[in-house]
Amino acid sequence: MRGAGLAALLALLSAGAAAHPAPNSLLKLDFGTSGVRAEYWVPVSELAYARAADTRGGGFADYLLRHVAAESPGGVPWRVSVAGVREATYADHAYLVADLSLQPPAGASPRAFVLLDDAVTHEVRNHVVYVLTRRDAGSDLLGLLQYPTRRLEIAAP
Repeated sequence: MRGAGLAALLALLSAGAAAHPAPNSLLKLDFGTSGVRAEYWVPVSELAYARAADTRGGGFADYLLRHVAAESPGGVPWRVSVAGVREATYADHAYLVADLSLQPPAGASPRAFVLLDDAVTHEVRNHVVYVLTRRDAGSDLLGLLQYPTRRLEIAAP
């Protein structure tokens, strides 16, 4: 009986390991002289789980503005806006891609801030947001966000 239970457990674990991995989010930052432009790739499948708990409605842009923010290292809020949203496919997964603008308060540097984001991770606890900065020759990983962490200190390289 004990051997059969162990065999069943191993079969269950191996089935989970062979399953198609859930897609994660990607936030690409472009640092400018007066602000930061961002391209936020959010998988539609994971977003559906996260939005199921949100009763406030509205479109994807409204939803993002409730879950994504930025502030100076001293805690002063930045202005975040959504310039546009489009659909895309990557690695056989559907994504919504939001073009964001992050503007620091007067006198603050656009090269250092705290990112606050729980757009998917507040409900999908194993979801990861990869935060990158674009470079001429590729990208640099600035950090990751995964529940319960929703704050990430950002500094332009």
